[in-house]
Amino acid sequence: MSSVSKSVADLKADLATLRTYVKTIHGDSHGVHTCAKAQVQYVDGFRPASGHSWREYKDQVEVVAAWVEKYVDDSGWVDALERRSKKWRTAVGHASDATEYVESKKLPAVDSWKGPAGRAYREVVPKMQAGASTAQIGATLLKTASRSISDAGETFFSDVASAVSTLATSLTHYEQAGPLPDPDGPPRTGLPGAFSCGLTHETDDAGTHPWTAMTACETALTALEDDVERALQVPLPVGPEHGGESIPSYLTDSWPKAPGQA
Repeated sequence: MSSVSKSVADLKADLATLRTYVKTIHGDSHGVHTCAKAQVQYVDGFRPASGHSWREYKDQVEVVAAWVEKYVDDSGWVDALERRSKKWRTAVGHASDATEYVESKKLPAVDSWKGPAGRAYREVVPKMQAGASTAQIGATLLKTASRSISDAGETFFSDVASAVSTLATSLTHYEQAGPLPDPDGPPRTGLPGAFSCGLTHETDDAGTHPWTAMTACETALTALEDDVERALQVPLPVGPEHGGESIPSYLTDSWPKAPGQA
């Protein structure tokens, strides 16, 4: 089995961290916040590293979380394609045996059959050989494509998990500065909300920002799409350059007509 299950498990755990952060941070755009790690209070505003206020930061964390939720429960295809590749590998073996049989003239009727029947049979042999060869080529292409797409899926979920983990780790030392205000209660003074994500301490690193995480996730998706398209292409020499066509279109006209077929 692939490693995608671990990536998805890690993603779900980190997604919970992101969702908790989005849920608990609140207050005015310039409220007082406390960092549990540094044990200091500061007036939140625009952070020198990201150039964004805590509210913008929180909103972007929510964007990342929403994006991840679209994919975190849609990973079954990775292992399914890995299993499919193994089945196509078996098919390749059978097709290879058939190809070797018909192409090495192990067909006893080629020499033993005489008269019109023998001639008709020998005329069909090239078609049998072409059919067996096409079956082997097709099975090989589908085996390779299934494996390549499965591998691309593993890489996609691994890259997304890594990006989200970096972001989630940067949020874990922020805690709620005080009890959530009662929306129906009287106004209160003092600490107005949860810890902001200013990252003004040693974690003040661009790699921990939700904008960086979002870019990494989108880059991973683009790479996946490119890998899938490439896996389903059969490169063919066309003029001075090499073009390609999809596996289905490549095999469309490759199958010979069966004996007696118009």
